[in-house]
Amino acid sequence: MNLYRSVATLPPTSQTFAATVALIVACCVLTLSGTTFQRHSHKLRATALLELTTDASGKITTRLIPITILANGSFHDAGIYESRPRPMALGTGVVYEAQKTGNPVGYITLNSASNTLEGWVGEGRWQSMQEKQAHAAPKPAPPRPTPGDDRPILHRGSGDQSQPAGSTQPQDDRPVLHRGDSDSQSPPSSAPQPSSSADTASAPDDPNRPVLRRRKPAGAENTDDNEVAPPPASKPPATPPPQSVQTRPLPVPNVGVQTFVAVSDAEAGDTRSYEFQWRPDEKPQIEAKMRKLALAQLPGEGVQLNEHALTNVVVRSFDLDLSNDAVVVITAEVPGAYLAPGTKTGRGAAAKSAPEKFVSRYITVIARVDIDGNPQKLSAGVTDSSRLDVFPRLELIDAVDVDGDGLAELLFREYGFDQKSFLIYGVGHGTVTKVFEGASTPLN
Repeated sequence: MNLYRSVATLPPTSQTFAATVALIVACCVLTLSGTTFQRHSHKLRATALLELTTDASGKITTRLIPITILANGSFHDAGIYESRPRPMALGTGVVYEAQKTGNPVGYITLNSASNTLEGWVGEGRWQSMQEKQAHAAPKPAPPRPTPGDDRPILHRGSGDQSQPAGSTQPQDDRPVLHRGDSDSQSPPSSAPQPSSSADTASAPDDPNRPVLRRRKPAGAENTDDNEVAPPPASKPPATPPPQSVQTRPLPVPNVGVQTFVAVSDAEAGDTRSYEFQWRPDEKPQIEAKMRKLALAQLPGEGVQLNEHALTNVVVRSFDLDLSNDAVVVITAEVPGAYLAPGTKTGRGAAAKSAPEKFVSRYITVIARVDIDGNPQKLSAGVTDSSRLDVFPRLELIDAVDVDGDGLAELLFREYGFDQKSFLIYGVGHGTVTKVFEGASTPLN
């Protein structure tokens, strides 16, 4: 805009010269953007599907299904590529990063693989992101107690403060509470029995010995010559308070099967979320528009369909290419009860209606939202339960970067009558391109 206004004030010859210079500069910028800033694919990158099964006790079992592997600039079926004897993607020690919409959630290290009726499947050791961060980050040591601190830790060792300071500080700072208990047991067994009997008499009035004060009432009936025995006998009654804290129910992982996309790549790459963030007031509007767009893909059924006819609706929004333009995918089902009844056969009074066909319709629509907030259809697929052998139904799994260039693709699983396979689509600004189609495997 600024260049255009400045050129308009120049003479005609100067305008031609300025326009030529501007064109040359634009070509140089395009050339640099195509060379220096061009995104390159990685040399070797494998993509798989990870299934985590958690039982009621919290035990996790893993199941990794290889999908595709990028090697030598092209995609191959990871279930059969370089099988010597097992596929390269399922080699022992191979590490996969599990992702949820681009965000890492954990890692699986393969240790075995087996060739099943559904093809090759790998198993390994699962480590969540929380566990990895807990092992990687060192635990910060608690601050050392200051000499003027009046906490019970400094007074529980013995009457002389020189012994606790010399026995606790050179060693670990954390177990001082447990070491204080052991130190409190050793002095009574050594010599100063009269002083310990005096301590028992004055213990209820000493605010600096909360632990000893809780332990003595259980053995208060014993005499002074049994001062060593009461602490062991009084330990079981003293354990319930800490046990009540330790036996607090731990959070149990989600019981059932969780599905994640898993990526294995020796070359480092960028990690970002592929989810498009809507404002709270925008998301319901987009979902309503996508429902209408899905219904528009159905031919006339003889009955009026509305949004309530759709079931199993899943709407997800992504920012696949860092353009801040939302790519929205909707998958939905129209049960057979909403379909029109069968046509009549015969003539006159002998005409009979054919039995109603209660087949379900499956709809999948990929759209990109324009500047006005309206989804524009890029691709759509409609099938029904009677034609799954010709047109399988699609199930969206997640967005994943299959080539490591920083731009994500859409991973689908398609279901036929008795087979299933994987599909990967690359989404442009006006087109949808099939990047990879895997081999079909039998359904369970």
